Amino acid sequence: MSGQINSLKELVQTATELLFVRFKLARIEFVAQKERMVRLGILALGAIMLFFMAYISLLFGLNVVLSPQQKVWVFFGLAALLFIIMLSIFWSIARNLAHQRRFFADTLQDLQEDVAYVQGKKTMTDWSLKE
Repeated sequence: MSGQINSLKELVQTATELLFVRFKLARIEFVAQKERMVRLGILALGAIMLFFMAYISLLFGLNVVLSPQQKVWVFFGLAALLFIIMLSIFWSIARNLAHQRRFFADTLQDLQEDVAYVQGKKTMTDWSLKE
């Protein structure tokens, strides 16, 4: 009886240590992601401000240099080019956010696998090596 109680205590201790390690890892990942998002926001704001300043300067310069016929083609061409660039940036942001969602889902999946291992529902042969 005493051996079973010690075994149960050891199992509970191992499970709690494992859970605490996973929660600490999840917290570290969350803090790192938050810092990346803040840094990304600051860089995006600076880039947007610089872009608008450069774009306005370009338009004023082109307005002086180009003939009326050229102005129409250049300004509409610039608008089309910038629209395409904007769409590619939105696509990149969506892809980045999807990657971050998968990252958290993978962490939760790993936590569930750990709990299943501790509960005896999985054995060491069921574990898959992840790179």
